[in-house]
Amino acid sequence: MRTYRWDRHAIKAEVHRRGLTLLGIAQGAGLEPSACKVALRRRNYRGEAAIAAALGIEPSVLWPDRYRRPVSSGRNPSRIQPQTASPNAPSPLTLRGAE
Repeated sequence: MRTYRWDRHAIKAEVHRRGLTLLGIAQGAGLEPSACKVALRRRNYRGEAAIAAALGIEPSVLWPDRYRRPVSSGRNPSRIQPQTASPNAPSPLTLRGAE
């Protein structure tokens, strides 16, 4: 299955296809009049959320580069202990030079 890549032009076109306007979406969400217009060009969480809600699509689908999923290492970060080198341990560089 191929996923659709949304760009600002496609988002705006879809808004208009549904008979909506960016200004109307912003006003309906109680935002500044330009919030949705700004969200098409740069990060504006409230404007992005308003557009996504109006289209019924998650913001992370419309703007995947703005909403990256965290990479899980499979480890519990609270259990990872920082490792420090012992002050008495020889450096790997000094071991090579001693040969």
